[in-house]
Amino acid sequence: MKVHQLKALVAVGDHGSIRAAARAVGLSPAAATKAVRELEQDLNTLLITREAKGVVFTEAGRALLVHARLVAGQLARAQEEMDMLTGRQHAPLRIGIGAWIALACLGDVVNLFQQRMPAVRLEFFEGILTVSIPRLRDGTLDFCIGRACPPSMHGDFDHVPLFRTSSAVVARQGHPMAGSRSLAELRSAQWVLNWTPADEPLADDLFVRYLREHMPTVHVAHSFVIAMSLIRHTDMLGLMAWPLVEAVASRERLCVLPLAETLNEATTSLISRRGDPLSAAAWCFIECFNTVICSALNSDDPERRRMFQSLDGVLLSEVAARGHGSESVGERGEVGAAAGFVERQRP
Repeated sequence: MKVHQLKALVAVGDHGSIRAAARAVGLSPAAATKAVRELEQDLNTLLITREAKGVVFTEAGRALLVHARLVAGQLARAQEEMDMLTGRQHAPLRIGIGAWIALACLGDVVNLFQQRMPAVRLEFFEGILTVSIPRLRDGTLDFCIGRACPPSMHGDFDHVPLFRTSSAVVARQGHPMAGSRSLAELRSAQWVLNWTPADEPLADDLFVRYLREHMPTVHVAHSFVIAMSLIRHTDMLGLMAWPLVEAVASRERLCVLPLAETLNEATTSLISRRGDPLSAAAWCFIECFNTVICSALNSDDPERRRMFQSLDGVLLSEVAARGHGSESVGERGEVGAAAGFVERQRP
């Protein structure tokens, strides 16, 4: 397998046709076709077929495409870092960020980061597993700060747990179930979540243990904006981390249901590809994130303090953010696991 062959395969996967793939990588259609055919000959297996609807990947082709994306992504990041070190340009930093973090403190983190590394271009994605995991896997995302992956994915990614957040059930103001005091009263409700219920222990606890006698309809919005719009303008209920409630509930005219049950806590983690060291820019951003969180917890502004005091376990700042690209998150994660969480009293 040669690099140019794998790049041609990735281009076909990205663009859906040989002709479009050839344009994307600066080859003639004949040269792109030759690269894929030579790859098939080397592997002695068919990777793509041409049908009326376009190029279709075989099972072997789909499997190889995953690895080809990783190779192409790793090479692109290596080139970006070399360009940065030689002064030609600065590699972009691509980050997945959870919704509540984006609303509560991302602006402050970016301001601090730009003071330290003003030439680095930032690119952000929603820190939803269905968005971040494919990008982490194919190398188009450097790391994510968001909900922890389900255990089934732990073999592919490294996790450093940063803190736990309690959650609340929210609805639009005036919702007919707004006064409900028990989850049992919500059995007829429809829900919209910003993540897939099967991947989140909190949802499993809510929808299986409490509502197992009448499983509700659960819609999934792979965008915080869409989820928020549905909660505001329909009778769907939602689940929100308390920092997000503090940040948006009043502005979005939402109310918190006064339920007697305590919902399980969700963990926010730093997630990256296993065995792939983070860059100096990535560690700088993580240090800035830690600095802002610690500052907010000790702020003289009571509103800002309240937003972050619902964090139940804040990892020691020196554990979470003292890297310079020479260690993987997994190596630092072992230290984090040994140190554990610094427990905070809820307000």
